[in-house]
Amino acid sequence: MTPSSPPYSRDDFDDAFILRELSTPELEKRRFLYAEDHARNGSLDIDGFDSRSFDTPWYRRRGSCLSLIRFGVFSITIFISVAYYFWSIILNELADSVPPRPVTPPLCESAECDFEQYVCGGWRERHDLRLDQGSMFTGTLMAEAAQMRLRHILESTSVPEAADEENLRKLKSAYNACLDEAVISKRGSEPLDALLAQLDDIYSAESTAVGSDVNITDAVLFLMNSGVTALVEMGPGAKPDDRDPDKIVISVGPPDEIGLPVREYYNSSQTVSEYTRVLKEVLGNFVGQDKRVSVEDIVLFEWKLANATPDAQTLQDVEKYYNPRNLDQVESMLPQISLSTIVSMLSPAGFKPDRLIVSSPSYMESLSTILRDTPRKTVHHFFKWKIIQVYVDQIEDAKITALREFSNKLAGKDPKATTERWRTCIRSLDRGLSWSLSRFYVLDAFSEASKELGDQIILDIKQRFVNILHQTSWMSPDVRKLSIEKVDNIVQKIGYPTKSPNVMDPADIERYYHDLHISNETFFENEMAIAKFDLHRAWSKLGKPTDRNEWGMSAPTVNAYYNPPLQEIVFPTGIMQPPVFYGPSAPLYLAYGAFGAVSGHELSHAFDSTGRHYDQTGNYTDWWDAKTVQGFEDRAQCFVDQYSNFTVLGENGEPLHVNGRLTLGENIADAGGIGAAFQAWKKRDEASPDAHLPGLSNFSKEQLFFIAYGNWWCAKTTKEAAIQAIYTDPHAPKFARIIGTMANSREFNEAFNCPTKKPVCKLW
Repeated sequence: MTPSSPPYSRDDFDDAFILRELSTPELEKRRFLYAEDHARNGSLDIDGFDSRSFDTPWYRRRGSCLSLIRFGVFSITIFISVAYYFWSIILNELADSVPPRPVTPPLCESAECDFEQYVCGGWRERHDLRLDQGSMFTGTLMAEAAQMRLRHILESTSVPEAADEENLRKLKSAYNACLDEAVISKRGSEPLDALLAQLDDIYSAESTAVGSDVNITDAVLFLMNSGVTALVEMGPGAKPDDRDPDKIVISVGPPDEIGLPVREYYNSSQTVSEYTRVLKEVLGNFVGQDKRVSVEDIVLFEWKLANATPDAQTLQDVEKYYNPRNLDQVESMLPQISLSTIVSMLSPAGFKPDRLIVSSPSYMESLSTILRDTPRKTVHHFFKWKIIQVYVDQIEDAKITALREFSNKLAGKDPKATTERWRTCIRSLDRGLSWSLSRFYVLDAFSEASKELGDQIILDIKQRFVNILHQTSWMSPDVRKLSIEKVDNIVQKIGYPTKSPNVMDPADIERYYHDLHISNETFFENEMAIAKFDLHRAWSKLGKPTDRNEWGMSAPTVNAYYNPPLQEIVFPTGIMQPPVFYGPSAPLYLAYGAFGAVSGHELSHAFDSTGRHYDQTGNYTDWWDAKTVQGFEDRAQCFVDQYSNFTVLGENGEPLHVNGRLTLGENIADAGGIGAAFQAWKKRDEASPDAHLPGLSNFSKEQLFFIAYGNWWCAKTTKEAAIQAIYTDPHAPKFARIIGTMANSREFNEAFNCPTKKPVCKLW
């Protein structure tokens, strides 16, 4: 659904509980519960401490199912029977993708035959959502364990070594300023009022002329320095130039959020009506009874911007977002804003860009038309509203209560819920002082033995993936040869960065944050200082070769990623913890089933619907011949059709389908990752067999491998979070990541003695 009609028109927007398309009466009787974060460069959608990273869909079913622990004491005969019938349910769910085939004996249609419920039912019984959570999964628990570890470090009274005194002082100052709710409450909205007053001085609402763009460039620049994105997102990206990986390039395009968190929300009359009410109340609290403020005009302005913004699928497609233009060409698209002035003010002295990457030329041209037809006062108050939205969590004042409650409701949380302050503060540190925080986390949570095992697992999987490529018949010999070279060239990074900065060198950390000034009393100003520090550090990279030592995630982050232009797969310390990563003393089928699948997932991104466009050196280019491209697309379409059959229900009860095209890269990576991980573990197990775990002798090692994988994706999600994720998340709902991945695994079918061994969809 796209915002194709004005926000005040009636629209049948979906609203109900999440649903998988199950055709059996017994399974359709179950109740579902919802609960609480680009493939940015092919990540797993489990980003560290930011709660938004976990806002991906999940479901809960109650029925006659038994937990995994209960099943552990059942006989292996019963277990195999359950698995046998489960495969038939998978086929039934994927009826649109797989031709029906007769099945005998009769299908098991009870909850016990659902593999996802089998591995996750007990998990859901033991884990409840807090009021401030819209979703959670195993990665959430790992991230919260890391938070607790960091809390103990930050609240400890022990004296650090002399070399770390300044690093810990700056961390504790930021942490204590954030914790001091008495001071924050006493100041109320004062610091936010001051920021809004600065905008008035730069870009006033006095002119009522339509299309008045005087000082609008200064306003956009002021917002950027304040950590606020409005109208356009502009700056050096998280990755280098796709066609020249050794060069940092400026990207420009639509912002991630216009006003509402999801562009499709502008088509929901109910959501827009509530949003308008909140905007009127909250903005009115800050600007008073200004008769020049038309809240309806602001919402209409936002709707126009949302309607001009391409959908998430388009913005993540390198063939569509990579549009190089010179600066004059970009300015001609959007003459109201002097992008050359912004570049000149933020770039190093003397820097002249030879090109910018415009992610959506159509948006830039539409934005120009929208600005031309919009009164200056509307744009002015839209800017104010964006500032309020960004800094809503940095103040404590009744003025912003309605906005917090509305945001909570949209995210599937209790409207009046608040997050424990210490959690909020550690998340703030992870955004602002991430490498200082990383240093103390690594010292406390990581060992050299873990790094060695992680390296071994990834190397094993790379070798298995090369073997898979050798057997891929739809690839031409020349492309296969280059693909193998590409695998060999992929750099693996584990644990933490050792350069830019070196987390293990306290002096290097201190130098990195030397220009960031932190107070132990002013939380709001600290957040502003961090925003400006990050902005200028990013722009300072222009004109210099790409620093290939930098990491895109902090060490405590529970996630991993593949960066196509830099040809690297990165695994922070945070994800190398139980129950995803176990040390060398534990049976390897546990580590390979979870962390190995994560590793294989990231490696597979090098050959998914995005990664395949980058050659063995990381250049975005057409390096596949027509035969290979056709072979890929034919097989990829199977994944699109398969995952498009999974649905959640929206506001009005209509099924909301997973976007099989948007999630294609992640689904391919899930399937390729589990296959490579299983083969890598089997080869290792043949050389040095794993021992059985006590109490689980009724399970084969192969079965425990897949159970370990399934446990990693156990989750709960509220219906609101599920709907939001369907529109924006390049990852499928987690129940689909278990069911779909198992349906696509021959090894799973063999391990559980399924009647059909052939996977539904297969690329690698």
